[in-house]
Amino acid sequence: MLGLAPAALAMTMVLLHRADGGVVAVMPSHVTSLHAGVGTGKKVATPEARCVLWLADGKILSVLEPCDEVRRLLEAAK
Repeated sequence: MLGLAPAALAMTMVLLHRADGGVVAVMPSHVTSLHAGVGTGKKVATPEARCVLWLADGKILSVLEPCDEVRRLLEAAK
């Protein structure tokens, strides 16, 4: 152990909902950007998605929560 208190080692995750209704846990520090909806160009998400998250590992996550709610949850978890 590095001498850190257990609370310092805890990682807060945000729970969001995929288009299929499943729950996914996301680390706030891994979210690089949020985008509302899927737009009209190339679709990277299902039509049900209200927010698309780009993650640090290059993955894209489509969720049912609106981006303003996702942003609020991410900020609260930091």
